[in-house]
Amino acid sequence: MSKLKYMLMSPHYPDVGIEFNSDSIRLALISAEKGKIRVQQLDEEKLPPGTIEITPFKPNILSLETAAEALRKLWARSRIRSSKVCLLLQDRCALTFNVNLENPASRPEECVDLIRFKLKKNVPFRIEEAQITYFNDHGIPDHSNRNLWAILINHQVLHQYEQFVQSAIDSECGLVDLCTFNLMNLANAMIVKSKLDDLDLLFVNLNRDYISLAITQKGRLTFYRSRDLEQQNGILDEALAEIHPTTLFYVDKLSGTNLSRAFVYSSENAEELSARMEKELGVPSTILSIPELSGQGNSSNSKLLQNFAPLMGLLVSRRGEFV
Repeated sequence: MSKLKYMLMSPHYPDVGIEFNSDSIRLALISAEKGKIRVQQLDEEKLPPGTIEITPFKPNILSLETAAEALRKLWARSRIRSSKVCLLLQDRCALTFNVNLENPASRPEECVDLIRFKLKKNVPFRIEEAQITYFNDHGIPDHSNRNLWAILINHQVLHQYEQFVQSAIDSECGLVDLCTFNLMNLANAMIVKSKLDDLDLLFVNLNRDYISLAITQKGRLTFYRSRDLEQQNGILDEALAEIHPTTLFYVDKLSGTNLSRAFVYSSENAEELSARMEKELGVPSTILSIPELSGQGNSSNSKLLQNFAPLMGLLVSRRGEFV
C-alpha cells in the first residue's frame, strides 16, 4: 500500500512525536535533511495502572496529574522543545468503518455529511460531536469516491488529548493519527524494496489492550478490524483466535488466494507471535521495527526500536527514508 495520506487533523510535520499508551507515554525526535531521516532521540515514561484508559467513548486520561508529571519529565529530557508536536493515539481511541455511499459527493464537506448520515446509527455517541476523516482504499482523501474508509473520533477524546498536551508542555498538536495505519506507513519502504507492492499483505498490531488487523490486496486496503482484548486467555492465543478467522475471511469474502507476508508489531510478544503465525497459519512474518541501529546485536536496542515503530511511522512516513 502506498503511504497513507489521510490524517485526523491537517499536518504541520513536527519533528517531535508523542504517543499515549495505557501503560506509558513515549517521545521520539527525528531530523530530516534532503529526504533522509535520522533518529535523534527515543524516550519513554511508564505510567501506573489506571492513569489512561484507551476507549473511543469517553476522555481517556483518568489521572491528569500523574500523566502530566510523566509528560513533563519526557519534555524536560527532550533535545528539542517544539511549539508543535505529532500526536499518536491508539487505534481504540477511534472507530473505523468501511463506508459505501450511494452517490459520490461533489465536495469534501458534502462527503463528511454523507458519512455522518450513513453512520449515525452505528456510533454510540452523538455523531455530530465526532471528528470525521476519510480516505479511499489507496489512502487518499478522495471525496468523489463512493467506497471510503472513515475514521471517527469522539470530540471529547480528541479535545482532552489536545488540551492536555497544550497545558502540560505548552505545545500544539500539529498532526494527530492512529497506530496501525502508521505501522503500515513504516512498512512501506520494506514493501517497495522487496517488491511486495502488488501482493496481498497482512498487518498485525497486538497492543497490550487491543488487537488491530489490516489487509491490503495489490496496494488497496480491503480489510481493517480493531477490537479490545478480553484478556481471559493468554494474549497470544487470543491474538491468533482473531487472526485465524481473518485469514479465512480473506479467502472466503475477499477472494484472496495467498497472503504473501504478515508485518507484525507487538511491544511484548512480537517474536513469539511471528513464529506462531508462520508455524500455525503458514504466513511468512516480519517484525516491524525502526531500521536505525538494527543489526548491532544489542537486544535492548532491538526491543526499544520495536516499541517505537508506530510513533516512528508517524514521524517519517511523509518525510523520506532512514539514513
